[in-house]
Amino acid sequence: MIEIEELRRSFPGLQSITPLAESGQRHVLRAVRDNQPVVLKILKPTQDPELARRELEAIVRLDCDYVPRILESGTTTVGSTARLYVIEPYIQGESYDVRLRREPQPPLPLVLDLAETLLKGCADFAASGLVHRDLKPGNILLDEGGKIWIIDFGIVRVLDAVSLTPTNQQFGKFTLGYGAPEQMRNLKRQIDCRSDLFSVGVILYESLCGYHPYYQGTSDPFEVMRRITGADLPELEVREAPLLGSLVMSLASRFPSRRPQTPAQALDRFAEATRGLNRGGR
Repeated sequence: MIEIEELRRSFPGLQSITPLAESGQRHVLRAVRDNQPVVLKILKPTQDPELARRELEAIVRLDCDYVPRILESGTTTVGSTARLYVIEPYIQGESYDVRLRREPQPPLPLVLDLAETLLKGCADFAASGLVHRDLKPGNILLDEGGKIWIIDFGIVRVLDAVSLTPTNQQFGKFTLGYGAPEQMRNLKRQIDCRSDLFSVGVILYESLCGYHPYYQGTSDPFEVMRRITGADLPELEVREAPLLGSLVMSLASRFPSRRPQTPAQALDRFAEATRGLNRGGR
C-alpha cells in the first residue's frame, strides 16, 4: 500500500488524499485540488511505464464527451521512486456494475442511454485510432446528474503504434466475459473497433436480460471461454424494440465479420431500432 504521507510531500497542491481503489497496475486515490474533488492515479513501480504512457497519450489525443479529461499528468518522485501519475476530475456517482448488482435488469430508458453513449464513445475511439479493449460495467460510471462516463484505458490498443503484447503469446489482453474472442486468442489483425463493439453487445445483452449470458449457470472460467469462442448467444427478444434485440445479437457475434463493421453503422442501426421509443423514466 502506498504511503499517504509520502503522497502529501510529492503532491503539495492536493489535500485530503484518501485511497479509493487499487489494481495490479495502479493506486487510485481521491483528493481535493483548488476546492474541487479530483482523482489521483499513480502507476505501480512494478508495471510497464510504456503501457501507462500509451494510456496517457491515448486519452490526450481522444476527443470524447464521455471520457473524463486529464487535468494534469507527469512523473514525480514518491518516496525514492519515480512514478507516472494522472489527475482527473472526480465523478460523483456509481459504477455500472454496482448498479447491475442492485438492479440486474435496469429500466429500458437507461439501457438505451447506455447503448447510445457506448456506441458514440466507440465512434470517437475509432476516429482517434484507438481500441479501448476493456469495456465492461466496472469501467462505466453513472454520475449524479445522469451522465454516463467511460473510464480506464489501461489496456488500450493504439492502432498506429507497435503492439506491446508478444505476437506468439497465447492469450491477449482482455477481461473474461467481456473481451472479444479475437482478444482472447491474441489475433492482432482482427482487434479493432469491432472488438469494442463486441463488449458493448455483451453489456447490453446482460442489461436487457438481467444476467450475464456467459456466466449464467457456471463460474468455471474455462467454460466461459468455451462459450464465448464456441457459440453465439441465445436469441435475444426485446418486446418494446425487436430490432434492438437483433442489433445486440450482431454486436455480440463471436465473428468480427458478422458484427457492424464500424460504430457509425451500429449507431445507424440503433437509431432505426429505437425510433419512437420513450427515452424517459430512467
